Amino acid sequence: MKIEQAIEAFLLDHKSRGSRARTVYWHTTTLNLLLRPVLNDDVTTLTVFVVNQALDREVKPNTLANYERSLRAFTNWLLGVDLIQRDPFKGKRRVKQVFEAKRTLTHAEIQALFRAVKAVKLQQPRNMALLALFLDTGLRAAEVARLRMADVNWDTGTLRVDGKTGPGTVAFGRHTLRLLRRYVTHARKTTDPHLFVFDGKPLTSASLSRWAKRLGQRAGLGDDIGCHTFRRTFATMCVANGMDFFALQRAMRHATPAMTQRYVNLDVSHVRRQIDRAGPLAGVVMPD
Repeated sequence: MKIEQAIEAFLLDHKSRGSRARTVYWHTTTLNLLLRPVLNDDVTTLTVFVVNQALDREVKPNTLANYERSLRAFTNWLLGVDLIQRDPFKGKRRVKQVFEAKRTLTHAEIQALFRAVKAVKLQQPRNMALLALFLDTGLRAAEVARLRMADVNWDTGTLRVDGKTGPGTVAFGRHTLRLLRRYVTHARKTTDPHLFVFDGKPLTSASLSRWAKRLGQRAGLGDDIGCHTFRRTFATMCVANGMDFFALQRAMRHATPAMTQRYVNLDVSHVRRQIDRAGPLAGVVMPD
């Protein structure tokens, strides 16, 4: 079997197992990029030398690690269905990922964002509710775009969310509940079932990302504000304010604690306060 045919079979297997369209698309683009020179070769030619050549790219370490993850998944599948007899990754160490702290918002910056929303009358109730919901739940842009009116439980203050890791329930606070009620009862004039709309049509993840960037610029926070900035801020502030880490993992709907850890960006002042509160010298009366 040719490598190109094997990739198609691998993707078909993913679809039959219920993998999300985004996952299938990622494997499609990644594998075709990495293996483009050898697509017409037989799968048995996939050796460690071919793998090394495919991964010999001038890209960031995290990008290379993601490339490797897709290629490993493909070769593991080939081994599982007996299309190859030897693992081309055998003995090869994984690419080391570098996790850099990314921007999170301070309370002052969050207040600046809300002031920027209030300064523009157009879609103000909707945008106030949007900003509050992002910060209060850590939802992804695509998850917010998919929300429908029927997903909101007004009695319990929860949302039914269809997310990257599957369906789940997400809670939000009283301030967000109040802003959502105001938006729905006073400003949302459409028969479309989606919760957040513009001109009668549902917002998309792309339009939400553009909205977040423009909002950051109007608030004087630069042009690097995005929906994921809100998600990282949610994670960091929840931990800083004492939320149990595993409760945070559940709130963010991550499959592993390691994934949640990437989103938490605690500064050194927080760590110092924790040392004063819980370190070995906490409560110790030091001699003069």
